[in-house]
Amino acid sequence: MSKGSSKKGIKIFLFIILAAVAAAAMFFFSKAKEDAETDKALTMAANAERIEFLNAQGWIVDPDPVSKEEITVPSVTDEVYAKYAELQKQQGFDLEKYQGKPVTVITYRVLNYPDHPENVTATMMLYSDRLIGGDISMAGENGFTEPLVSAAVQTYLFAEAE
Repeated sequence: MSKGSSKKGIKIFLFIILAAVAAAAMFFFSKAKEDAETDKALTMAANAERIEFLNAQGWIVDPDPVSKEEITVPSVTDEVYAKYAELQKQQGFDLEKYQGKPVTVITYRVLNYPDHPENVTATMMLYSDRLIGGDISMAGENGFTEPLVSAAVQTYLFAEAE
């Protein structure tokens, strides 16, 4: 093999490596951009942003929260918490990442739940103004807890995360 063809082979090899690095960088930068867009969609510092999000899920709510409180996500789980954490995972949220951390829980009264004109609430869990979980629920006899985030929105927000 001549010296010229050896240099040509090294140049081709370096070009292939450089192209692979560039492709990987483009992938990671596009993924970071998608993550940032999802974070932006789920960040809601103002009450109006939370109301708008709930409206986008199909819920009409009283704009004045029923409650707003700071809690710490439990580190020790029981059966009830495990079921709730599983509901959150079904929506694309992972409460395990927030165990032991303080979160804000804001509850709104839902005004348009079918067949239940009263006692239905939308609960939103926020960490640093970012939605990390939530539910639609009704306490008491015949009560229920269901996902806060509609299936269509879950697909839009979390499709790339899977």
